[in-house]
Parts: sequence; structure tokens; C-alpha cells
Amino acid sequence: MTENTSNRVQAKLGSGLDPKSEPSDILAGKDLTGKVAVVTGGYSGIGLETTRALAAAGAKVYVPVRNLDKAAETLATIKRGEVIPLPMDLGDFASIRRFVAEMLENESQIDLLINNAGIMACPEARIKGGWESQFGVNHLGHFVLTKGLLPALLAADSPRVVSLSSIGHRRGGVNFEDINFEKTPYEKWTAYAQAKTANALFALGLDMKYADQGLRAFSVHPGGIMTPLQRHLQNEEMIALGWLDENGNLSELAAALFKSTTQGCTTTLWAATSDMLDGKGGLYCEDCDVAELADEDTPRYFGVAQWAVDPDLAVKLWELSESATA
Repeated sequence: MTENTSNRVQAKLGSGLDPKSEPSDILAGKDLTGKVAVVTGGYSGIGLETTRALAAAGAKVYVPVRNLDKAAETLATIKRGEVIPLPMDLGDFASIRRFVAEMLENESQIDLLINNAGIMACPEARIKGGWESQFGVNHLGHFVLTKGLLPALLAADSPRVVSLSSIGHRRGGVNFEDINFEKTPYEKWTAYAQAKTANALFALGLDMKYADQGLRAFSVHPGGIMTPLQRHLQNEEMIALGWLDENGNLSELAAALFKSTTQGCTTTLWAATSDMLDGKGGLYCEDCDVAELADEDTPRYFGVAQWAVDPDLAVKLWELSESATA
């Protein structure tokens, strides 16, 4: 990998956009006709809104799905643009490689890859190959997908890859000595933090490796949004986290900070299309701008931890991921 830190400075660019911007604010005046995009998880939550916005702007959008029938129902709500669902399971590397083969047969160039899908704070489980499921699905599955699609990405003009991370990464980094919780008891939030840190490090590593070939990558914290991602959380836990009040409604804090599903896709869209990011890459973004490095005084809901944007750790993760998915 090569490293040029001059275009990877974690500092706000001053986009002037509201953190709760809508997709129309981000894509105003942008014509994506002729562009090809892939959006994982693009049939639910903020992924569905990402698909909807890209398709409305003219892009052809492919959506990998585990359940074609379920996806067809939600994707039918998209009335503008061309959206094509294809089968794929992020927890099954063979399934991902079949999807990749079909994509490369269909398209010689891919302009945008949005690695949006993910699972959060779920009970302990393993994907095929024995990897802890949050690390396996959120990171390794997207690693296999992205590497497989590289021939088409590198054939495009100014391709971008957006990897969805989370503010949850600030709970902790990647435990390279015990990724699968074989030495320590499984803790779902620690596992989620590890996976979301991996998502940010992967974007950095990808950018370091391929920026000189024109591909730029970014990681994104979309914001707090109530979506199916919370399906493993009981109300009592969300009350304890401060997201809900005792009546099961959004707390005052959550009401101030949380975004709608449409607002939740806007930082993704900004990272994928903003001219302000031309010549830049490997950056962690939030609230439609580049995030600042967090320190001990940074509020818990903002900023990026140093361990999520560390070039040495990005290289270490890349090497581990190559071995894990060989």
C-alpha cells in the first residue's frame, strides 16, 4: 500500500449542509444517468432510501438481497429509475462470489459501491468459516464483495466506495488477538464496535491501496436512526441507552440527535457524490462532512477515534482479511 496523508486529514471541510439534510439537498443538480451503483442492504431502512435517491438521480442500481420476495415488496415502492435485485448473502463467501460473477457478466464498469448492509448487537453466532457474525457479515463479507468487484470499479471513471461505519466504533477497536471471542466472553456491543472500526479501517486501506488507480473510498457514520438494525434490542435496553423514554417514545436526546431514514442516507450520498471530496479519500464522514478526530473532550456521539483511521491498523486488517477470505 502507498500512503499520502495530505488528502486524508480528518478535519471538517465546511460543506455548509445541515446534518439533517434530505437526499434532494445532496443530489440537487446531479445527473447520475449512465452510472452503475451497487447498494448492499439497499432494500431496507437507510439502504432503501439510498437506492431510491440514486435511482431517482438516474443511476442503475443493483441491490444484493438474501430474500428476493421480501426485497421485491420494498423495492416496488421505488417509482423512478432502474433497480435490479440479485441474490446474495453477506454471511456466505460462496454466495458473494456468485453475485460478483453475475455482476461482472452484466457490467464492465461500476461507479459506486455502497457497503451499507449490517447487523448490530446480535446474539453470538458464527458465519461459514467460523468468524464471529458481526465481524464476518459487516466486514469480511464486504471485503470479499469489494475485492471481487474491483475489475469493474477500476474500469470506471472516478469510482467511489462508501463503507458504513457507526459512532459505535468509539466503544473499541479491532482486537486482533481475539477477534472471534475465543479467549474472552462474547459481548455484543464490543463485537459491534470491532466490526464498525473494521468498516472504517477497510475504507482507509482500500483508499491507500487503490487511490493511485483512481478509486477513492470513504467510511460514514449515518447518524442515529430507528431502523430494522435495532431488531435485536429490547425496549428496556434502548431506554437504558437513552434512546427511548420510559413510555417507549424517543427520548429528548434522541429526538434532537436522531435522523429519519431519508436523512440517514444523506452522509452516504454526500460521500458518494460530493465534488468537495474530489482528490480525497480514506476519510471518516458524519453529518454530511468529514468528521474530526475525537479526543477526551469530544461528545460521545461525534468524531472518529484514532484507532479507526490508523494506517498501520488498516494494513494489518487488510492482511488478516486476505488470509481469512482466501
